[in-house]
Amino acid sequence: MFSNISVKLKNMLYHSARINCLAWSPDNRLVAAGSLDTCAIVYEIDKPASSRITIKGAHLGGVHGVTFVDNDSLAA
Repeated sequence: MFSNISVKLKNMLYHSARINCLAWSPDNRLVAAGSLDTCAIVYEIDKPASSRITIKGAHLGGVHGVTFVDNDSLAA
């Protein structure tokens, strides 16, 4: 059962193409998005979106899957 958890995500639209996938880190501190623009972007929830980490060209044909290996390591 889900509880009433609210996360306010502002200005997280930095991809230039459709977002294909999202993943939360195990500690729910980070969220990663993968897109057809070939980039993976990692946002830290408690920080401004401008502090995001962008992995440009993560895949040549777009990113179709992201997952956290642990709290700080992302696989795309």
